Amino acid sequence: MNCFAKIVLLLIATWLPTTASADEVGDGANLSLDEVLACMSANSPQEALVQVVELVTVDRTGSERTQTGKLAVKRFPEGGRMLLRVEAPPDLRGTAFLLIQKEDRSDMFTYLPALQKVRRITSQTLRGRLLGTDFTYEEIEQMLAMSRANHPVLEGPGSAAGRPTWTLRTTPSPDSGSSYSKIVTQVDQETCIPIVIDFYEAGAEPAKTLTADPDRITQEVGGVHVARLLEMEDRKRGTRSRIVTHSVEIDPELRDRDFTQSRLARGR
Repeated sequence: MNCFAKIVLLLIATWLPTTASADEVGDGANLSLDEVLACMSANSPQEALVQVVELVTVDRTGSERTQTGKLAVKRFPEGGRMLLRVEAPPDLRGTAFLLIQKEDRSDMFTYLPALQKVRRITSQTLRGRLLGTDFTYEEIEQMLAMSRANHPVLEGPGSAAGRPTWTLRTTPSPDSGSSYSKIVTQVDQETCIPIVIDFYEAGAEPAKTLTADPDRITQEVGGVHVARLLEMEDRKRGTRSRIVTHSVEIDPELRDRDFTQSRLARGR
């Protein structure tokens, strides 16, 4: 499985459209790990994808903060690259996040217009929150890059939100610097989209949970399924963040240079 396919296995699989289903690869309840991953990786577009997204962060008091932007993913020879640019509110316009997937690692960068500086995300700053949301850089790397050291294990059939699922468990390697002991993913058997991802620290209960609302998974032209609403709940902080997808464009023409560190500060 190539690096670009891996980029859609977890979180991006909930953002990207899917045309595959369990019916196309066999008996949903009795699939092998390779068949489950194949069903998920079939969600990948041929070359690229662009989504208009809304990021809503809810604090302990219920107050909301909303950002809107564009999320773009593009295939490169060495792997996939993801670019997120904030377009509103005006004071945050131009803020950006770039992930460059390579064979042995993922490089991540952020750009803050107020500082006019591109900053590399290091192992010491992996726990920082992406654009002030409940998604940390570590979670983005784990969910998007799915490094080779973190091979998933198929634990068998499960259920979530009243739907049959496949249960996948990922254990971060000891030298990864991860704050999580394991990550458990429930993959919807009908759409091959992860609908629940639990992040465990040392305790028996997950510290954070990412969910995709099954009622907001829509079927588009050509049989494409899109998860329109994601929510990350941070149980320790008592906060949560939503990602709402408003529009999807599959395989648009995107410039390679826009997915580079040197271009990050220049915007469009």
